[in-house]
Amino acid sequence: MAPGKFKQPDQVRTVPLPNSRLVTLMPTEPTHQHVVIFHGGAYTVPTTESHRQWMELIADKLGATATMVDFPLAPESTAVQTVPAALEAYQELQLAYPDDYFYWLGDSSGAGLALVLLQQLRAKQLPMPKGTLLISPWADLAMRDPEIEARNQGDPELPLQAMRTVAANYAGNLVLEDPLVSPINGELDHLGEISLWYGTTELLLPDHQILAEKLKQAMVRKSTYMNLKTCCTIFCCGTGYLKATKFFIDYSKCLNKLRHCYLTIAVT
Repeated sequence: MAPGKFKQPDQVRTVPLPNSRLVTLMPTEPTHQHVVIFHGGAYTVPTTESHRQWMELIADKLGATATMVDFPLAPESTAVQTVPAALEAYQELQLAYPDDYFYWLGDSSGAGLALVLLQQLRAKQLPMPKGTLLISPWADLAMRDPEIEARNQGDPELPLQAMRTVAANYAGNLVLEDPLVSPINGELDHLGEISLWYGTTELLLPDHQILAEKLKQAMVRKSTYMNLKTCCTIFCCGTGYLKATKFFIDYSKCLNKLRHCYLTIAVT
């Protein structure tokens, strides 16, 4: 995520913070639309080349500013350190861009963290982002649904036993069911506009479906459903420019929908 890796390094701003880092890519034209990315990687893997490509596509295809939040990772850090560090980073971003409209984008563990942070914003009575897209969120680190064990062979990207080890490391002294670790167990009302995308072949499909139902029950406005012919797990792995471009075209449509509805759920 070094500025020199970007196509336009002069458009990149890096802000180091005590326990995290903000990397911001500005588009060529001035804008107040700002996408904040919480990256996946099971809370242990740092940002990758594909995440840099995400930022460039956001700036190019959406014409929006893109900021990656580099938050503390396990096993050196646990949820007790990661959550407040990520929240502080977002608040610093708001101070740096006071006139911007913020939209959140999280994938996998980053989407789970984003959901935790929304709950933190609500608890502290702080403003919500304009909209949040959660892609295949790791929202329940306990992963106790028996169907997950049965699906273990169908998702080579997510080995279940390795995920259980990572989950324990990230939880630290907290139980896996703690909402700070597994936001699916927290209150899901009044979290702003949310779009939830996931694939039907994913290991964590049962938990995605439970989260979708809980979100629908928590919403007070009319829910809107969106059906996309794209595989969410592909984009989390960052395979292929054309597929990623199609994804961000869909994401652009999603941002427009988020301005007019409270919940969209895309199942692929």
